[in-house]
Amino acid sequence: MLPSQRQEFILRKIEGEGSVKSIELAREFEVTNETIRKDLEVLAEEKRVIRIHGGATRITDARHDMPLPARQSMNRFEKSVVARAAAQLIEPNDTIFMDASSTVLTMTDYLPQFPLTVLTNAHHVIVALGGRANCDLICTGGRYEERSRSYVGAMAEGAMKRFIIKWLFVGVDGLHHRLGASEVNPGQAVLKERLIPRAENVCVVCDSTKLEQKSPFIFGEISQFSVLVTDDRAAPGILELYESAGVRVIVAKLPREA
Repeated sequence: MLPSQRQEFILRKIEGEGSVKSIELAREFEVTNETIRKDLEVLAEEKRVIRIHGGATRITDARHDMPLPARQSMNRFEKSVVARAAAQLIEPNDTIFMDASSTVLTMTDYLPQFPLTVLTNAHHVIVALGGRANCDLICTGGRYEERSRSYVGAMAEGAMKRFIIKWLFVGVDGLHHRLGASEVNPGQAVLKERLIPRAENVCVVCDSTKLEQKSPFIFGEISQFSVLVTDDRAAPGILELYESAGVRVIVAKLPREA
């Protein structure tokens, strides 16, 4: 069977079932997982499917995240306090990755002035830090998403393979002590999932409204995270769930008038 024929069969299967798993497709077509992965990437590049961890889903089933300006307007004060606390983890000459979440973007206001290497897939991080002294700024490139104003896909994932990341700073749409960290955007979720094993430390930065919540696309287990930075509106009992899982929890205190 030609690749184009197999891809059409896969597309019809996705349209009928909503989503597919790579391992099941490989078994059905009697080919390797790598062959199916390439088929799905072709269909994704043609914008006929959305790639998700372990397979693909129908375009109409994808739950897209809110546009970046809308996300920035939500819980702005909490994000600012959390971002400031997270930035204090960084040391001179660190190589850090900053994702495309609105809370991580807020960290650009508080990055220390000493020398840093900043890797990112976020267009607005590039804009915020462009021209900054002592900052070696590196963008992943890749397929540009207007809503998240960031880069995703195979090119973005592959661009980071040669870097040793001291701190990976990620935002979440949901963080659950049992289910892990999740996103509404599948492209962002896959990129984060593939960066986590390459980072020495992974820090989740999120306001307390994201705790014990879940979104469609899981990108990391709790055991993979080094630090959680959140605000002091989080219930102590909830924070204990993460601490008992081995995560260092940093609570950023909000002024009483906030």
